[in-house]
Amino acid sequence: MFQEKPLDGLSFVYPYGRMGMAYCLEPFKMQSSHRQRNCPLLLNFILQRQHTLSTNILKNLNWKILKSLITWKEGFALKEIKTFQGAKSCSRIIYSDGYLIIKDVSSSNTLKIYNLNGHDRLPFLKHKISDNEEWKDRSYGISPVFLNSSSHIPHKDGYKTGLYYITARKLHLLTPDSGVVDFVTLPEGYRFSELAVDDETHTLAVSSVKNPKGNTLVVFALYEYYPRLKFQQTLQIQKSTFGASITGAEINQGLLLTLHKNNKVKVYSLPTVCQQQEFSASPVLFEIHTFNHVMLIGTTPYYLIKATHMNSFFIQNLEDGRALCSIEGKPDSFEPYIGFHPDASPRLIFTDNGTLRLFNIISKDGTPSLVPGSLHALDDIDESGSIDNVSTTTTTRTGRTVKKPARSSVYSHTSDDDETTQLTWDYEDDLNLLGVLYARQVNERNPYLKLTLDLVDSKSGKRLRRIELDRKIRISKFDNPEIYLRLDADQCLISISRGSSTSILAFRFISSGSI
Repeated sequence: MFQEKPLDGLSFVYPYGRMGMAYCLEPFKMQSSHRQRNCPLLLNFILQRQHTLSTNILKNLNWKILKSLITWKEGFALKEIKTFQGAKSCSRIIYSDGYLIIKDVSSSNTLKIYNLNGHDRLPFLKHKISDNEEWKDRSYGISPVFLNSSSHIPHKDGYKTGLYYITARKLHLLTPDSGVVDFVTLPEGYRFSELAVDDETHTLAVSSVKNPKGNTLVVFALYEYYPRLKFQQTLQIQKSTFGASITGAEINQGLLLTLHKNNKVKVYSLPTVCQQQEFSASPVLFEIHTFNHVMLIGTTPYYLIKATHMNSFFIQNLEDGRALCSIEGKPDSFEPYIGFHPDASPRLIFTDNGTLRLFNIISKDGTPSLVPGSLHALDDIDESGSIDNVSTTTTTRTGRTVKKPARSSVYSHTSDDDETTQLTWDYEDDLNLLGVLYARQVNERNPYLKLTLDLVDSKSGKRLRRIELDRKIRISKFDNPEIYLRLDADQCLISISRGSSTSILAFRFISSGSI
């Protein structure tokens, strides 16, 4: 699933799955003939292959087989294959179709494109692209590219995924496999700074820098990106139309959201606003009061999440306003996260103080109610759900954000002997797996981060495998590293930003017998 970056104030969890990625499977060897006899016939076929399976073959295989391989402790080991260095302003993982895109450390306008599935599955630098304008990772989005409408080689499915990003004067479209960059010129007279991808209406919304003093607070340049990149119109968000109390605006899920003082959010239909902006104010679909403008909308079922205060979230039916329940974070939590499960099921994911919990919204009898689910943490958990012998922890906002925080991880105030744990996660939709990454700061003479990855079954909430990564990330006691995770079939990418640079660690599940 492509999870878009947060804008000022709030963000949404999209109910869409990722489009086909390029996957490969390492040859799998068994050391015991007894184990091999107990394997299914199709798995035996895979075990006997002595060469790497191609991407097309793997796409046709049952994903359950790959899931069983990477979650089996004696099957595949998670090994680091390469470390990439990039600029700190490119801290988030920009990845699509087996290609990793990194902003060069030494040049603010150079992008490096790595193919992670090269010869013998070794990554290599495929393209190096330079422009005269600088860009930052807050200004990008990944969405379909309709290849038949451009000069690129046609794809059998008619589209692939591409990277859209903006610089000072242009909206760029990069197809990672070819390295070709197309662009359109942004409207003159504005300074654009943000890019949001709205899958609901196939719209790219490029927003200008806010002007709090003028009548026009912000301007959106709207582009249709499918079936081809095409300019639609500019949308001016004016105080004279939306009210003098407006402080910000965002576009998501076919909606225009205006943020107002006193924690108020008003929701409009984006197509209606675009049609009526020159004539009259559009009708408000609904408005809510929510702490720090935190709000999420889920479509299965049609529910709304809002914040009543820093660590408390309220869930209600969006159609009739009926309240469901509240979820409370711990008093000492650092901005806990809550969101709808990205697999579009009626479930919630809640992270709080180094733990991750899955909640069901609809019970077995079909009655809407919040059913507590599985609790996951780095330390052991007893039946009551309490965590024993837990060091001081804090949950960061680097994985899946509810609202846009400062781009740094803030630790709890602890003594030098205490340890802190950061948590981030990702969802692998083809395997129905949640990857939960814990980064514990160990305060020895030379402090370092110890990384632990859990593979959790997305449906049952059961932890299938725990992997202690054989990698120590050296840091100083004063570092506040940002950590991101991307899980994609047999590949695992971990981004760690500290100081002035970013390190992206590329891991792959490799047959234990081939090591």
